[in-house]
Amino acid sequence: MLGFIEGKVISKSIETSQLVVLCSGVGYEVTLSKPTLETTHVNSSVSLWIYSHVREDAFVLFGFFSEAEKQLFKILIGVSGLGPKIALSLLSQHGPEKLIQLIIHKRSSEISEAAGVGKKLAERLSLELSTKLSKLAWIQSMPQVETSTAPAILSKEEQVREDLTSALSNLGYSIGQIKNTLDRMFLREDTIDLGFEALLRTALKEISGRTVSSSTQESSLV
Repeated sequence: MLGFIEGKVISKSIETSQLVVLCSGVGYEVTLSKPTLETTHVNSSVSLWIYSHVREDAFVLFGFFSEAEKQLFKILIGVSGLGPKIALSLLSQHGPEKLIQLIIHKRSSEISEAAGVGKKLAERLSLELSTKLSKLAWIQSMPQVETSTAPAILSKEEQVREDLTSALSNLGYSIGQIKNTLDRMFLREDTIDLGFEALLRTALKEISGRTVSSSTQESSLV
């Protein structure tokens, strides 16, 4: 099975997130995460660790700059309900080091910010992989990764935002709606001084008002 290639980039597609790499006279079509794709250029040389994904109807090559990222990708797709597309979305959104940290510390609300990753999948990802990742030797050797499973120390604002995100998510609001609402709220200087209940009431008022306003605008256009 193909594990590594080195060659010249002869084609690049932003839409499909793919490269064609010419290696020993053969052009290999390789799918990459968006951050990896952005650092590559047509007519330049590239070296990629390869994961070959074989299905009955497809044979897809996924490329990574490091063997560690490839190994993380393989671990991710081993989680039930998490295929290569979502694994690549997670790596594109967070990067390998940050994603490992989020999983180890079970920060599912942040994990679910990646496209295609819902709250339940993010929680299952944390539950299944937190302990496993923290014990892997190659992850422990990564200087950017803190593998201790003790809770990460958060600033007051980070902790409040995380608590509000969890509460609003449980009420059925999407991560996008929540993030936009909290971003607006915390731009105001006095927000952080309010208690949690007051902050939650404010967030509910703003997010509900914005939802109603958007619906009203859509109705007026019909």
